[in-house]
Parts: sequence; C-alpha cells; structure tokens
Amino acid sequence: MIPYRPGPNRKLGLKKVRKDQSLLESEGQLNLFQPKKVNTSIKRIHNLDPFEQALQLDGKNEELAEKLYLEAINRQVSAADALCNLGILRARRGDTAKAVDCFTGALRADPRHAEAHYNLANMYYDAGSTDLAITHYEIASEMDHPFAEIFFNLALAYLSNGQKEQAKRQLESFLNVCDDGEAREAERLLQLLTS
Repeated sequence: MIPYRPGPNRKLGLKKVRKDQSLLESEGQLNLFQPKKVNTSIKRIHNLDPFEQALQLDGKNEELAEKLYLEAINRQVSAADALCNLGILRARRGDTAKAVDCFTGALRADPRHAEAHYNLANMYYDAGSTDLAITHYEIASEMDHPFAEIFFNLALAYLSNGQKEQAKRQLESFLNVCDDGEAREAERLLQLLTS
C-alpha cells in the first residue's frame, strides 16, 4: 500500500450544485448555439426562486441560505439540488448524520443526481466506509457529464482498499478530463503506482 495524502490543491471536498439543469432546458435548445452573454450585474435577489436565492447567499449568510434551501425543498423548486447543497451546509457544521440524510434525500428526489452521489461518497470515505464510497463514486462516474474530481477521489478510495489497478485506471480517466493545472498531483501518484 502506498501511503498518500492529497496535497493542499487536491482534497476530498464536497461539490455544490451551482445551477439547476432544468433552468438551462427551459431556455430551449437554441441556447446551445447562441454565444454566452456575460452578465456583470448581480441579479436582484427578490426576483429569484428560493433555490437561486439560497445560492446567492450560500457562503455569505448560511443561516438564511439554509432557510431558503428548506423553502425550495418544501415548494419542490429544485428540491434535489437544494437538498444536496443543504447537506453541504450541514457537513460544514459537522452534523454528519443530517448531511448524509440530505444527500440521500436528494437521491430519493433524483436517483441520478451526480453531486449527491459524489458528496455521499465523500462522507462515506471520510467515515472509513470505502466500499460504500466506491459504490457512490462509481455511480457518479457513470452519469452523463461526470466531473474530474469523481475519478481522482475514486482512485484514492481504490488505493485505500489496496486496489492498485483500478486506481490507475481512474487516475488515467481523471487525466483525460481534468484541467492542466490539476494534472500534476495525479501524474505523480500514477508514477508512484507504476514504479
């Protein structure tokens, strides 16, 4: 087993849902072919639904953000996304049981919610339940648009279980989808595994 700790630029962090995917679809397919407009002004918060309001406040006023996420859940406005982000708020406070409950609630609302699977996997990994972590990382990696962190964290989970070959494959997948700035640590770990 290779002892490995992620460096300061790479850690097993939680992933917040930034924008509800249904909002993108409501604009229709033509939005895919139009250039993105950069909006430098901040939206007026009172014109937003509770989920979007909570996103604006998340990190600035977590107490109010939590209330707005709960309102979004109660009103069924981006409920899975709101549950996922509420889970992150609760995890930050150290309330692991409530965080896990939120992530599993997000999965009840949307079984294919990649961020909820990823965040739940991180919680299991931190708790030492690497088999459960691997299961949720693998599910998240099979979603339509997996993000790079899934593959890196899955590699770390495989390493924790002594599964070097699976870890190598996940690091290679990570290197195929990550930004250049993120690659150095994965390349170093892959080099350790192949030597």
